[in-house]
Formats: sequence, structure tokens, C-alpha cells
Amino acid sequence: MQIFWHGFSCVRIETSSQDKEATLLTDPFCPETGLKLPRNLAPDIVALSHQDTSRFGLDQLANEPFLIQDPGEYEVKGVFAYAIPMKDGNAKRPLMYRFEIEGVSLGFLGGVERVPTEEELGGLENIDVLLLPVGGGKLLNAKQAREVIASVEPRIVIPISHHIEGISTDLGTVDAFCKELGVCKRQDANKLKVTKKDLPADETVVVVLEHT
Repeated sequence: MQIFWHGFSCVRIETSSQDKEATLLTDPFCPETGLKLPRNLAPDIVALSHQDTSRFGLDQLANEPFLIQDPGEYEVKGVFAYAIPMKDGNAKRPLMYRFEIEGVSLGFLGGVERVPTEEELGGLENIDVLLLPVGGGKLLNAKQAREVIASVEPRIVIPISHHIEGISTDLGTVDAFCKELGVCKRQDANKLKVTKKDLPADETVVVVLEHT
């Protein structure tokens, strides 16, 4: 699979396995954020991190994808998605996700505003790739992200929702997040190709994706 980051908590995952091709998109943003989604974006699946659909730019998509916005288990074109509710009790009903794609387990915490409890993190055991906000604002800041990483112990961390040029929201930088982590192995790339056999075995690698 290949992973791309479009800014904020919008991630595109392209997969091809067992003669099934699929594109999964998370949290498409609205134009007022200061960023633009790629043109003619037509994902097969869209996973939203909370249920307030007015906060997402679904009308910018070139198709009508399979939409996940409620807790539950889903399977679409070989992509398995587990939407895990957080127990905040507010109207947005924030969700965490576990995706199983091509034998790789991915955790997505795009709309998380606090450090999840140990019980809530139970659905994210043995995660290979963790995508989580690190820039603060209304979501996790660098210190909180470090706490989550220590609990989940993923093999790869992809920081999202951090400062990039052009955004209208005041967010912390990815450099500040890496400083908070201390000693870590960092890679910068415009996309990440992930296979089960190539996952790091004995260390956690931070992959900082350029926004595309």
C-alpha cells in the first residue's frame, strides 16, 4: 500500500491486493482551512473521525464513496475498518480507527482531543502504523502524542495535523513533536510505501510526509 498526506487529518491510502484495488480517504477538509484537496479525488471509502459531517469537505469529492461515520466493523474491497468510539459523550462522538490492509494494521486517531484511556486503546493493540495529530489546537499536542505512542508502541508513526504553510489554524510544528520524542529515527518522504515484510523490527520510525 501507499500512504499520502493532504494536510490536517486527511490521509489517502491506496491498496492493491488479491486483485482488489481500493482507495481509502480520511477526513477530507473544507476549503476554508486554507488548503485544497487534490482535484478529481474519488476514493472508494471515506472514514470520518467524528459524526459532524458539516466539518468535512465531502462535496469536493468526485464521487459518492462508501462513508464510515458510525462505530462498527466494515469491509470494503479488501479493506477492513474498525471504528472505535471514544467515551466523551459529546455530540460529535469522536472515533478512532483500526484499519487492516494487506496484512498491515494501521491506527488512525485523526479527531482525538485527549489521550485515550487504556480501555479505549484496547482496540489498537499490535498496531504497525500509527497516524495521529501532534500539533495541538483542538487535537493532541506533541506531549500527548508521545504518551499515546508509548502506550501503543507502533513500528511506524506518521504525524498529522501539524503546521504547514498556508493553513488557517495555529498548530505546532512537526519539529517540535520530534523534539518532544527525544531520540528517534526520522524519515522524510512525499509518500510512504508499506509492506508487512519491510516494517521495522526493533525500533519505532517516525515518517514525516510532505503534504500533497
